[in-house]
Amino acid sequence: MLTIKLPQIFRVHQVPRIFWEDGIMSGYRHPKSSALDCVLSSFQMTNETVNIWTHFLPTWYFVWRFLVLSSSLDFCQEPYHWPLLIYLLLVCLYPFASSCAHTFSSMSVRARHICYFCDYGALSLYSLGCAFAYGAYAMPDHWVSGILHRYFVPVAAFNSFVCTGLSCYSRFPELERPRLSKVLRTAAFVYPFLYDNIPLFCRLLFCFWSNCAWNEAVAGYCYHLLFALLTGFLFASHLPERLAPGRFDYIGHSHQLFHICAVLGTHFQLEAILCDVCSRQAWL
Repeated sequence: MLTIKLPQIFRVHQVPRIFWEDGIMSGYRHPKSSALDCVLSSFQMTNETVNIWTHFLPTWYFVWRFLVLSSSLDFCQEPYHWPLLIYLLLVCLYPFASSCAHTFSSMSVRARHICYFCDYGALSLYSLGCAFAYGAYAMPDHWVSGILHRYFVPVAAFNSFVCTGLSCYSRFPELERPRLSKVLRTAAFVYPFLYDNIPLFCRLLFCFWSNCAWNEAVAGYCYHLLFALLTGFLFASHLPERLAPGRFDYIGHSHQLFHICAVLGTHFQLEAILCDVCSRQAWL
């Protein structure tokens, strides 16, 4: 009978320091795992297992949404839907890239860096996809065809390029200057988020001030921003594992929680954008 031996699990001081995670004391995989070991480890409980599945399963949810929309919208012949097509493809890409990064990051130190470089690049592309969608469908009424509208996507593309480099560079001082590394990486994610969401912030503020109708798009964007703020907080704070090291090694640590918040935020963002696509098409 063919038997498959699951990879061995290690405690924090049994792996090189570059693999350590704040507040995570056990559940580490071998730092020189084979590709097969990495795949098998996704079916046993390690400190990365939930990280892998909380982005792998949502990938197929977003792929399913894309396929359903493809059957009802003309992505090939209708230019109005091209920004939505770009956005949908990148929404499918970023959780898949993250899942792969968490799966194969224990093959070696070099592989770990390469995996997360790809992860950061996919996140920056997703940010650019948000800019495409917002620029096409979510701009405040009085901004449409203005200067900011015309340069919104090119500036977002420049931001994605710079922030990808910044986030990748942040891995190099990780051991010697961990605080600097964390600040650089957080800034690389927060800045494009703030820039891309300028149209939403202004649109929501204008809506609150003028008591405009509370439609599905506005509600969806509010939920999206709420979950995005939770995602950023969890990423920066490392709560709850920082308060009780070792208690949340396998279930409930911040990286798992921010994966879930990120996916929920993307879900509400997608629904809000689709609402704008339909309701504002004639006017735009």
